[in-house]
Amino acid sequence: MASFLLAVGGVLVLGGCTVTGSVGEVAQPAPRTAPSSEAAGNPSPAPTPVPPTDLPADEVPQSSAALDDRPERITVPPSRVVVPSLDIDVPVTPEGIDDDGALALPDDPEVASWYRFGPSPSSPSGTTVVAAHVDSARYGIGPFSRLASASAGTIVTVADADGSQVDYVIERVELAPKTGIDWSQVFDRAGPARLALVTCGGEFDASTGHYVSNVIVTATRS
Repeated sequence: MASFLLAVGGVLVLGGCTVTGSVGEVAQPAPRTAPSSEAAGNPSPAPTPVPPTDLPADEVPQSSAALDDRPERITVPPSRVVVPSLDIDVPVTPEGIDDDGALALPDDPEVASWYRFGPSPSSPSGTTVVAAHVDSARYGIGPFSRLASASAGTIVTVADADGSQVDYVIERVELAPKTGIDWSQVFDRAGPARLALVTCGGEFDASTGHYVSNVIVTATRS
């Protein structure tokens, strides 16, 4: 799906996260081993390798890249997301999709991705989407794992690449099964200027290598 921006009516997929076993488990990036309840440390050869798992596919809308008469929009990429009350402070990189058609995420859950073909905090409307792995077999638990405990009213600050900052107030926190999420609402391009922070959550299904749910935090400008 390298040319997905030119495919009218196509879809972009976003889903769950690569996973770790017990807290502190360390493993090489590939092949990854299924999570276990054993103590932290390098995995022994005993576990059966499983293919690297990425975000389980969920479809979200996509717009045509065809030129039109709309005025050019200056987009300033977000560079950092900070939630002081949750001890979250992560750099953000602009990303598109990977070779599997999924939203590209850095392997390290300490780094988040901004969907660069959608709105940014500098956009007058639409939802800025920032996502990160909840954990990793190599790096361990990530800061976005704490999003599930966020409450309405929590302040989120997004720093832009030009040095400006935008403050958001969390409106709601949802834990939803991946198969039931309406991504057209998450990746909204025309509605109010909002922020969506996305990661994985809920139970982990060892048979598939995926978490069964997504945590979606929606925030509005303060």
